[in-house]
Amino acid sequence: MLEISLDFALKDFFRKREVTFPYVIIIALVIALTIFLTYFMSSMGLNRFLTYNYENEFYFSGGISIVFTDFTILILSLIVTLAFTIVIIVTSTLVINKKRDIAIMKALGTLPRRLYNFYLTEVYVVFIVGFLIGLIIGFVSYGIFAFIMSLLGIVSSFQIDLIYTPILFFSCLGGIYFVPGVILRKLGNQNTIKLFSKDIPYNYDASRGYTFIPKWLSSIGFNFKISVINTLRRKGEFKRYLIVFSVISLVIFTLGLGNIVLSNSSQEWIRKSQGEDIIAIGHRDVIQNYSLMYSMFSNPDIIITENSIDFLNPNYMFNLSDIEELNSITEVESIDQRLINFFNFSELDGYHYLVDGGYLVAGQQRSGNIPIVGVNISEMIQDFEIEGEYFAQEDSINMIIGDGLGYNFFDYPLSQSLRVEELGLGHTFHISGVVLDSFYSGFAGYIDLEVMQEDLNFSGQNINLLLLKIRPGEYDSVIENIELIISGNLGDNFTYINLNQTFNDNLQFLNNLTLYPSFLIIFMAIISILSLYNYQKGSIIEKAKDFLIMKAVGSKYKNIKKILFLEALYVIIPSLFLSLGIGMILNSLVLFERVSLPNISTPFIIIGLLFIAFLFFNYLSLFPILRKIKKFTIKDFDIY
Repeated sequence: MLEISLDFALKDFFRKREVTFPYVIIIALVIALTIFLTYFMSSMGLNRFLTYNYENEFYFSGGISIVFTDFTILILSLIVTLAFTIVIIVTSTLVINKKRDIAIMKALGTLPRRLYNFYLTEVYVVFIVGFLIGLIIGFVSYGIFAFIMSLLGIVSSFQIDLIYTPILFFSCLGGIYFVPGVILRKLGNQNTIKLFSKDIPYNYDASRGYTFIPKWLSSIGFNFKISVINTLRRKGEFKRYLIVFSVISLVIFTLGLGNIVLSNSSQEWIRKSQGEDIIAIGHRDVIQNYSLMYSMFSNPDIIITENSIDFLNPNYMFNLSDIEELNSITEVESIDQRLINFFNFSELDGYHYLVDGGYLVAGQQRSGNIPIVGVNISEMIQDFEIEGEYFAQEDSINMIIGDGLGYNFFDYPLSQSLRVEELGLGHTFHISGVVLDSFYSGFAGYIDLEVMQEDLNFSGQNINLLLLKIRPGEYDSVIENIELIISGNLGDNFTYINLNQTFNDNLQFLNNLTLYPSFLIIFMAIISILSLYNYQKGSIIEKAKDFLIMKAVGSKYKNIKKILFLEALYVIIPSLFLSLGIGMILNSLVLFERVSLPNISTPFIIIGLLFIAFLFFNYLSLFPILRKIKKFTIKDFDIY
């Protein structure tokens, strides 16, 4: 029985390839999009279901990574939903378009059970062929994209996805059985004459009055009236494609809005944590390693540890008083003294109080080795994005930590403390704030400079690093003077480094990371065009008789073109409104809590651009349809 059904399905699949191939292409494209995004997410370490074995455990694992992960998972969830929806709707439409074939076979005596097996097998053939083609396209497109990203300096890994792809495949298999399968079972038991109605209900009554909106549209003109009639006659198809375009526009809207928000917010976080026009002064070894510790944010091949350098080497120490001439340079906006070194730390338990009045003990006694920076909080150049609050001047109790440390080493960092083993007799600091920081990928801590000097038993005001904030555009005019002061007072082993290069590298990394939504939007545009084309083409035979009559009484092709354009427009407009509402809710739940809010007009601008794009896609989809209509004659309807 299976062999007979498969043989019938394959023959019918190729015999009516003009109908089946476009459905295969749509399924293949949306599957390819899902496969591409799944592997992109895994390659960038954004898949929460996978454990990544990077040699550099610090790489891209802080707060910015979490926001990107949330955004990517949201997009992937929407695209998986879109893929499932399109597969079910495409296969359901395929079944409905087989109604007349089913009617003929029933009239010839084919049993309903046989019909069910024949056509359900064909539906599965369409899906599996589309899925396999999409799998190949997805792999190839990801390979090309990964190659391009490697040229841009973004390192990616590859892991076979055993979560999302199987879920999508088996959910589609089940969905086809329960949705197109149920439709087939109903058709198999339906009266043969009624089956000839195809997607237009056999009991459709054109004399019934219209509701307000259809009545209002019909009153505008003849083309509007015909387009409304055609839409009402094909309510089932209208509803199916309304769902498809709602999900498509929701994905594109979320991609556009989320990408704008993520790009602007993440770059602002880097500016606040790193700053522009910053010069680091110190021993050559110190400033070289300090610069590389910023580069760790965007380059997984760079890792600095306590074995790389002993920051407390006496040869690295100096005082601000040794180069006090810097205070007289008017182009220097601010001077930030620092003392940096690696220290062993251990996590201490804390009481985290719950909203309902209870509490829990947070902490797992973890330990590690991190860089800790002593700073004068009033002189600190950075203006971090912070959760919690800064510590006070000469505060020996509190400290702030980076987001990488906060999210990976603590359960509830603001309710916990850590002990720094080498400071004093094991100085304990309560965590007062968690900052979004690119330094050492966010795995660093900041304490008061004087407290650190005192704990290290430094007799003088020793520092090993000095940061200068230069006025914008004044670097070239002032750097020679700064260089003379350094070499003349500290010696040849001390120098400076401009941190703008690492700052720009980190910004470029984030810019490159936001390229993939543009790639996805192009994919979605192709799917949109094909979906519009298939919506117009779906029941063109049923509408062709009307168009032939219109031609016979003198109607022009431009009227037919307007009618088809309006029919698709009735799908596009409500789908855009739905995507705007749902998209704003999803973005606010996933992104807006953490990021900088865009201008209130931004979502409406995106919807406006989407509307223009969909109008253009709608217009393009009409040309192949009109070419088909021009070839229609009355002979095309003899077989019906």
